[in-house]
Amino acid sequence: MPVEVTSRDEFVKVLDRAVECRVKIGYRRIETEEGRKRVRVLKVKARTPGYLYTIVFNDVNEGIEFVKSIREKCKNTIILDTELQDKV
Repeated sequence: MPVEVTSRDEFVKVLDRAVECRVKIGYRRIETEEGRKRVRVLKVKARTPGYLYTIVFNDVNEGIEFVKSIREKCKNTIILDTELQDKV
């Protein structure tokens, strides 16, 4: 069952129970005056025995810094996109 978390502190608390973490680049659609537009976002997902928790960063660089700070808490971190391999 997926749950989206909006607070960094709440996501860090979830990491104590996490089995693995996954990092990927995703897209969100936003409404503009010209119509719908796709925006790149960074998604960090934490798998626990009961739920899949996700936090979404609209700024990819801000998300990369967050991933660097949680590497110690989440031992099994999987980077799904090749362009993120060098940055994280």
